[in-house]
Amino acid sequence: MTGLKICGITHRQDAIACADYGVDYLGFNFYTASPRFIAVDKACAIIQDLPTTTKSVAIVVRSTLIDPQDFSDFSEIPVPVISAKRIGESISGTIEFNGAEMILFDTLTPGKFGGSGKVFNWSLVPDNIPRDRLILAGGITPENVQIALDQVNPAVIDVASGAEYSPGIKDLTKVKRLLDVIKNR
Repeated sequence: MTGLKICGITHRQDAIACADYGVDYLGFNFYTASPRFIAVDKACAIIQDLPTTTKSVAIVVRSTLIDPQDFSDFSEIPVPVISAKRIGESISGTIEFNGAEMILFDTLTPGKFGGSGKVFNWSLVPDNIPRDRLILAGGITPENVQIALDQVNPAVIDVASGAEYSPGIKDLTKVKRLLDVIKNR
């Protein structure tokens, strides 16, 4: 069964409601340039109030353990890693996990690292990526989530702007609609 991740959580009441509805993953964005940025201490305070059935995900951009190290092998990181791949008009080269637990495909939007609300051509997702290790993001809404499920069949649907009134402020009606489609698949 496909899971749902609601990304860009910035408020406790949204996190609690999403968890109560049965959202599988909540994303907390620690990239300071993001309109959905949340400070680590605030995120930790929210996370401690969540049930253990809801997994919390840290979103970081170009993470390093020792500056200025970049990772070509995520197995060096002592926690599960989701490697994000931004897709434009095409995919060049092979997609490698490089020690990541899962791969997330999102829309390439110059100057942004996700949450753009734009859909990429989902048929570009390579067939050789195991679907149980695939997260699909990029402009997913209650209106197009069924198409995403049918076309890509990912392990997780990842939604930020498609479940918001504005960046970081969740529209719980949209969250419920997304869950209805995903869970009734």
